Amino acid sequence: MRLDKALVIILFVILLALTATSQQNPIISTEKNTKQITPTISLDEDKICTTSFFSDVQDVYSNCVYHYNYTSCLNSSGPNTACSLKQNQYNFKCKTGETTAISNKTECRPSNKFTVSIGHGAFIETKEVDFSRWGVCIKENENECVAVICGSQQGGSAVNGVLFCQDGVKVLYKASRNDFVEQDPTFHLSKLELKEVGK
Repeated sequence: MRLDKALVIILFVILLALTATSQQNPIISTEKNTKQITPTISLDEDKICTTSFFSDVQDVYSNCVYHYNYTSCLNSSGPNTACSLKQNQYNFKCKTGETTAISNKTECRPSNKFTVSIGHGAFIETKEVDFSRWGVCIKENENECVAVICGSQQGGSAVNGVLFCQDGVKVLYKASRNDFVEQDPTFHLSKLELKEVGK
C-alpha cells in the first residue's frame, strides 16, 4: 500500500515538472546584423528573436519478438500424422511507449529600427532610426552617405528620409514635392524618430 502511494506521488511530481517546463517563459534575444557601408559608416539592422518552449510527445521504439506457432506434419502414415508443434521467431522494431521531451522553436522578426554609427576619428556618433510607425523602409548608399527612406503606412506620396554622412545627419521630407527637403509644409504625418544612442 505504501509503495502504491509513493509511486503515485513520484508520478505526480514528474507530471508537475513537465507541466512547469512546458510553460517556461519565452526567451527574447536580439540578433545583430551589422553592415559596413563606407569606411566610417556602419548600419545595424537588428532582429528580435523569440524562443518558445513546448512539450513534444515522441514515440519510443524498441526490439520486439513475434512468435509464430504452427503445426508441421510429416504425413508418414497418412494425412496429418507424425505432427509436431513448431515455432518461428521474428525480431522487429515496434512502439513500446511514449516519452515527453521539451522542444523549442525560434522565430525572428525585424526590430523596425536601424542603428547608424558614424566614425569621427576616436569619437563614434550613433543614431537610431525608429520606423515602427512607418511602412517599408529601404537603405541606399549615396555619395559616401547612407540614406534611410521610409514610405507611409497609409500609402500616398509622403516619404520620410534620413541622410547619414560623415559631416552630419539630415532629416528630409517629401509629401507633394518631387524632391526631398529639410522643411516641407505639406508634410503632416508623424516624423521618423531619430535619437542619439550609446554604443
